[in-house]
Amino acid sequence: MYQHMSNDTYVFSDGFDRLFLEELYSGDTRTAEEIFGTSLAQVELSMQLAEIECRSEDPARLRRVIHHVKPLFGYMGLLSVQDSVQQFEDLCGGERDMAIVRAAFEELRAIVQEALLRARSEQTKLHRYNNRRA
Repeated sequence: MYQHMSNDTYVFSDGFDRLFLEELYSGDTRTAEEIFGTSLAQVELSMQLAEIECRSEDPARLRRVIHHVKPLFGYMGLLSVQDSVQQFEDLCGGERDMAIVRAAFEELRAIVQEALLRARSEQTKLHRYNNRRA
């Protein structure tokens, strides 16, 4: 399951922007593990708040909540998900029809849920790697 280079350097899984994460964390896998955990918790909380705001008739309120999750996907190297969040934010900034916004939110929610599963798996992988090195 582990993907290590010959010098036992941690390698992020497929689907994550490896170069970005290697540059961001500079080999500090303990910080990466911590940031993944914090980001996961915050995304889950923000998505719960977004679900509540999605019931309102104000896309700007939903946009404000979603805006906060965007950088969290960057910290986890899920830049394509970050782009999806940005596209949804842009939609909320210009669309007044909440039926359209709600349909787009359902699509975003599916993307986010899948991303959270991958990020949890990567955090577990980081945790195992860090414990093995302890």
